[in-house]
Parts: sequence; structure tokens; C-alpha cells
Amino acid sequence: MRRSRIRRQAIATGFALMSIVALAAGCGGSDEVSPEPVTVEGGEYAYAMPDEIEGGVVAMRFVNVGKELHEYALSRIDGEHTIDELIRDLFANEGHASYATDIGGVPLLSPGEEITLTRKLEPGNYGLLCFVPSPDGKPHLELGMKRTFTVAGESDAALPAADAVITATVDGYVVPEIEAGTRTIELRNASGKEPSWYLASAAPGVTEKDFEAWIEGGQKGPSPVTFYGAMQSFPDGESIFVTLDLEKGKTYRLSDDEGGLPPVELTPR
Repeated sequence: MRRSRIRRQAIATGFALMSIVALAAGCGGSDEVSPEPVTVEGGEYAYAMPDEIEGGVVAMRFVNVGKELHEYALSRIDGEHTIDELIRDLFANEGHASYATDIGGVPLLSPGEEITLTRKLEPGNYGLLCFVPSPDGKPHLELGMKRTFTVAGESDAALPAADAVITATVDGYVVPEIEAGTRTIELRNASGKEPSWYLASAAPGVTEKDFEAWIEGGQKGPSPVTFYGAMQSFPDGESIFVTLDLEKGKTYRLSDDEGGLPPVELTPR
């Protein structure tokens, strides 16, 4: 949860938003055991999930069951520190807390949308926070959208086989074609930076200013942009697997609001 995420609280929790990504296709297949997804529901204004999950390879299914945009900013919290201490110290120290490690979660997710992230998680205590502003301007975390959980042990599950691989390089993205449907995409960071990826689609003619005006105007009516998640605070040299539904003929954009990579578009076949 870096400085930029703290700044997003007032109007655009990552709302360098109008650019966002597309996902692509290939083939997969594996006989190894896949982890059973752990469902994390986000609504007004709380997260619902188990208090403890098994470590190792973990699949977390993030679902927005509310009527507002939500995010699932994820950190490991070392020592005996509480989620309230973390919130206090993040705001007091420009998004930094010495005892917390930002491991990246799901950025903006629109109502009714879901995405599954599969990755390795070490045992420890973790916290979820939502910095998205409510219609009255208060960050959701101030209204109760904060949660801790414990990761314990290690399963024998394996990382999934990807239907496609999208690679971030120094110059941009390498994106294959993709077919519509439920797809598992490996997002691979080889850019030398630590980007935050957003996946979204916008109504025709919608601009970033239109979205910001909607936020500033109290979020009245439907959002002009639909957000599908992706990955926050993505360390260089690592991969994460995302599973989501891609609609045939819809144009998606993948953007990076922290690493500076140019956005890419894709329309699933």
C-alpha cells in the first residue's frame, strides 16, 4: 500500500483508470492439484471471508457483492500490529509502515464482477483495505471496510496452467490473441518496475474526466467505466494468475497507473 494508493482515497483509488488491460490466450493443461478457491466478498462496507486460510499456493476469489466500486488492497502485517494501527501509520507516513509488506491485491472491481487470483502466500497475518471513496467522500475503510485474516500451513496445491501469458516488458506488453469465455491468464512482470494493473472497459466516448466527474458528483447513476480487477503492486520478476470471464466482442484495456507502461487493448474473439 504505497503513497499513490493513499492519495487515491479522495477521488480515484487507482483512478488513473481509463486505461486498462486486455487479456490474451494460449493453451494449458495440467494434472496437478489446483487449490480450492477461497471466496472474499466485498460490499458496503465490509469484507466477508474465513478468518484462516491454508498457505502455499492460494486461490482467492474476489467478488463485489455491493452496489459501489470496491478494492481489495492486501498487505502482510508482521508482529502484533492491528489493522487500525496499519491504517493510522499508512496515512501518517505517506503509505508506508515498517511492519507491513504490500503484496498486491485486486484494484477496482465493479458491482457484480469477480476475479480469482492464484499465487503463493507465506504463513502470517494479513490485512485487506478499501481506499475507494464513498458517495460522501469518505474512504470505505473509514466506514468499516477493513479485515484481517491468518494464513497457516502449506497445501500441496500447484499453480494453474495458463490459457495465455501477458508479459510486461521494459517497452510495453506482449499480448497474444484470446478467445472469449472463462480464462486463466498468467500476468508476468519483466518490466524492471513495480506496476499496478487495471482491467476495464468504458462506454463509447467516455473519458477519464467523465469518470472523475462521476466520482466527484457523488457517484449518481451507473459508472461510465466497468472495472474487472487485475493486480496491484506487482513485483518485478514475478507472475500471478488471474481467472475471469471475458466477453466476446467487448474491448478491454489494461493499464498501469504506477509503472508507466502504455495501455493495451484487446477484443476477445
